[in-house]
Amino acid sequence: MDNFFAEGTRVWLRENGQHFPSTVNSCAEGVIVFRTDYGQVFTYKQSTITHQKVTVMHPMNEAGVDDMASLTELHGGSIMYNLFQRYKRNQIYVQIG
Repeated sequence: MDNFFAEGTRVWLRENGQHFPSTVNSCAEGVIVFRTDYGQVFTYKQSTITHQKVTVMHPMNEAGVDDMASLTELHGGSIMYNLFQRYKRNQIYVQIG
């Protein structure tokens, strides 16, 4: 797996069994710093990053979708993030299926 992420890349960071919507803050000298949308900061050595730990967020999931069944990444974090994105736009109702 290519462990390099450009600064500003939107990712899902799996930490303590949860998926956090995050942004790559910096990637230099073998250290990657992630900032979650909830204000948490996580720092990892680049060599320890795996696909299970960090996955790139699909652009469709960043904006939110009307039908939750069309989420490209389906886990608790993506469902909650989709609801949050829709809530911010005052679009609180969704479909499932």
